[in-house]
Amino acid sequence: MLAAILCLPALFVLTSAGLARPLLHPTSSHSCRLGRQPMPDLNALVLRSNPRVWATGRLIKGLYYSETPKGLNAVGAFYMACDQLLEQKPFLMMDFRSSQFFLDGDRDGCVDASGTLSLPEIDPADFLPAVDRAEKLCNEDLIGQRQLNDLVALP
Repeated sequence: MLAAILCLPALFVLTSAGLARPLLHPTSSHSCRLGRQPMPDLNALVLRSNPRVWATGRLIKGLYYSETPKGLNAVGAFYMACDQLLEQKPFLMMDFRSSQFFLDGDRDGCVDASGTLSLPEIDPADFLPAVDRAEKLCNEDLIGQRQLNDLVALP
């Protein structure tokens, strides 16, 4: 029992160091082509912002995640939205802890580009030219097809 108590400080140090790591990429059965990695997994984090989309028209919705319910924002995930409907997968993620970004231009769940920014800030609009069909998201002919497959209506 005494040995277990003496090991607790080391366990806390190891646990704290693990929390400071950058985003993990799931190694599960996600199907990305050879040489591409899946977008980072947000499931291990706590959503800190409201996912509801209030505006009509095409826009970018940022959702912020933390490691703990009252902790600082660790990750920002940016989604395309159309007429109060949010896409299921983010097109851009920013890990504020490491200043690393991950872009999924075709929104297939795989990283198309990544890099490190010199400042811990990001403007998702700067990445729109690299996002497939972003300008056509709210077009009449595409919204009917995408609504069922890629957009999520939030209560």
